[in-house]
Amino acid sequence: MFVKDRMTPDPITVSPEIPISKAQEIMQRYSIRHLPVVDESHCVVGLLTREVMLQAVPWSAASLSVLETQYILSKIKTGNVMISEVMTITEDVAVEEAARIMVDHKIGCLPVLRHGTLIGIITDIDLLATTMEMMGARRPGLRLSVMVPYRRGEIARLSAAIAANDGNLTAFGTWEGELDPSSGAPKQFGIVLRVEGISKEQLSATIGDLPEIEILDVREM
Repeated sequence: MFVKDRMTPDPITVSPEIPISKAQEIMQRYSIRHLPVVDESHCVVGLLTREVMLQAVPWSAASLSVLETQYILSKIKTGNVMISEVMTITEDVAVEEAARIMVDHKIGCLPVLRHGTLIGIITDIDLLATTMEMMGARRPGLRLSVMVPYRRGEIARLSAAIAANDGNLTAFGTWEGELDPSSGAPKQFGIVLRVEGISKEQLSATIGDLPEIEILDVREM
């Protein structure tokens, strides 16, 4: 799955010349948190966020009326307050790489470019929705969490045991577990699985019979 599969294409944009009061109105009207700022060639020159909009109001204006505040905002151009150093991404990047970039840099969105021109935007909400879908969160079934040795074949061993008991493994994810203090390499890793077609009791018994696998949690969802 790539950024192009999850991005919002042709996002709403603004010019750096418009007042931030207008940009604020656009964000409220369309219920968006991120607003790319583009030039005449539709190249990204900045980004507005709700946090940036809040910081744009001078602290001395806190005691002013709504009309007075709006007047002040109407005199400030978007280009004067926007984030000018914007991280971007291309449409052919994997969604997990987009998520890594956002987490590492603590940002909530990435404008998507093609040949330097804005064609979309992908946000943290898009990636959360993708994770939810990949983990089958909207489908009824069982959710099983286990800890297994860090070695090849463990996912296949789990899948084979579930299939042998007429269960259907529909989704899974992993996370790094305990590390070997001498080498720093993982000793274990965790796996969360979504399973259909088998009872909770049967699934627990099936996985519980496998050596060196620790069941952390099993529940209906």
